[in-house]
Amino acid sequence: MQADLVLLNGKIVTMDAAGATVEALAVDGDRIIAVGSNGDVEPLRGKDTRTIDLKGRVVLPGFIDTHVHLDCAAVNTKLATSCHIPPVDYVEVLGSSGSKAAILNFVRQAALEKDAGEWIIGQGRFTLEVEGNSPSKDELDAAAPNHPVMIRYSAHSQLLNSTALEMVGITRDRPTQEELDQLAPGAKVRRDAASGEPTGVVNECIDWIFPRTSPWKYEDLRRAILQTCQEASSFGVTGIHEFVSWPDSSRIYQELYRDGELPLRVQLCPCVWGMMHTVEMDSLLDLGLQTGFGNDWIKFGSAKIFVDGEGRDENGVAQEWLRIGQDRLDGLVASAHRAGIRVMMHATSREGQEMAISAIEAALRKFPKADHRHRIEHFAGDYWPEGLARLKKSGIIPIPTPYSSLGWYGDAWLDSASPGEKVVPYRLLLDEGFMPPGNSDCMGTEPEALNPWWSIWCVVARKTRTGRSICPEEGLDVLEAIRLYTTYSAYAGFEEDSKGSLEPGKLADLIVLSEDPFEIPVDALKDLQVETTVVGGRFVFERRG
Repeated sequence: MQADLVLLNGKIVTMDAAGATVEALAVDGDRIIAVGSNGDVEPLRGKDTRTIDLKGRVVLPGFIDTHVHLDCAAVNTKLATSCHIPPVDYVEVLGSSGSKAAILNFVRQAALEKDAGEWIIGQGRFTLEVEGNSPSKDELDAAAPNHPVMIRYSAHSQLLNSTALEMVGITRDRPTQEELDQLAPGAKVRRDAASGEPTGVVNECIDWIFPRTSPWKYEDLRRAILQTCQEASSFGVTGIHEFVSWPDSSRIYQELYRDGELPLRVQLCPCVWGMMHTVEMDSLLDLGLQTGFGNDWIKFGSAKIFVDGEGRDENGVAQEWLRIGQDRLDGLVASAHRAGIRVMMHATSREGQEMAISAIEAALRKFPKADHRHRIEHFAGDYWPEGLARLKKSGIIPIPTPYSSLGWYGDAWLDSASPGEKVVPYRLLLDEGFMPPGNSDCMGTEPEALNPWWSIWCVVARKTRTGRSICPEEGLDVLEAIRLYTTYSAYAGFEEDSKGSLEPGKLADLIVLSEDPFEIPVDALKDLQVETTVVGGRFVFERRG
């Protein structure tokens, strides 16, 4: 047999069950056909074989991001103007705003360039809302009186000016909560306590503002998604579980695959309840699709359910609240489970997590199944031993979100935590036998999270974005942290037989690193660069220079 691709003279960390590290690897078509010493692989070279001398560089399996909103990250970094404070310089963003004055200047300039009635959209970090840097509704009105303006603080909170509020039908009296719930269950319009007028801040209202549609032109959305997929490839991401935000996104991923442009593998995970609601559960069931339908490049992954929501009330106090009742949740989970559809439930509050566990337990009592791999997103953000015991008993996968919980929210947690509390207890999870997969939850609010090395750094260094130590006893070593994004992520996607490790017969998804992550200082992990990304034997990224 003659290989299409051979890698020699490397430190190839296979991530197999034996923990083998080898010198060489060979690929035929889209599959690995051999790993071992240079002598083992050399005979597979032929006159047409592409040979790479690694010169001692480290090779890992490609990373799989199992919780990402890449289409939203795409529009919020490539199409919306950056209003991040501090500015983002790690990923490519449209524009740059490092102050409140700069944000207002962007709005004024956009108003001069856009037709009246055309949306002006800016994207900031969630800290914009809480650190006193956000413009007010009145200031946005003065900057763009004839344009709808939205400043996005996060997936859950946005600020609208008066024109935008009028355009989407938000007034002193409307919509009622019942009307809101028809499109955006559990959404909240924040109103001034004295006047009753909307303040401009809304929570969980994106489906009311843009019901099942993107505010961007199709061709612009396609370009942004492709560009962001390529950006993820440059960080070593070879596969994603994508929570598609609009039906157009699903079409675009299919087009990119058919056109041979898709640089990473995609599991499509549409939402059936809550934010970015793209399909009704009954419609999904009527199609008869089951988790795993598709091919190695693009397939149906799961159904997403938002159990709870979050935001800040009229006094700026952080809140969490339920977006669905237990009976309705039980029905959705049971129907999906019975039909062979894996569910992924967003639940950040203790009450929401309790409901999510109870729904899966109820489904398992009705329709027993050993290997369902249902997931609760953001579970294990804190330490809840009783909840973890129930997850373990029922075979539920917890999905903590390290970059957000440790990096960005970590300082607030340290300032409010009681003695004995833990946040994102990875060491405990692994010791208890859980396999939490790697994920970014990137949606544009924290765009650098798209790079897995930031999350790996958080898990190993156990530091907040300001450098404070946060539950260091729950840290992992570098190999364990890499396993989150490889073997554990493959398992979370029912793909452990084809991905997650570099072994003969598995897909040739691999990355070549610029430095050895096992030898560099821990704080250098977040800046580690990927030299080459290969997906199915195809070179999808090669660093120039």
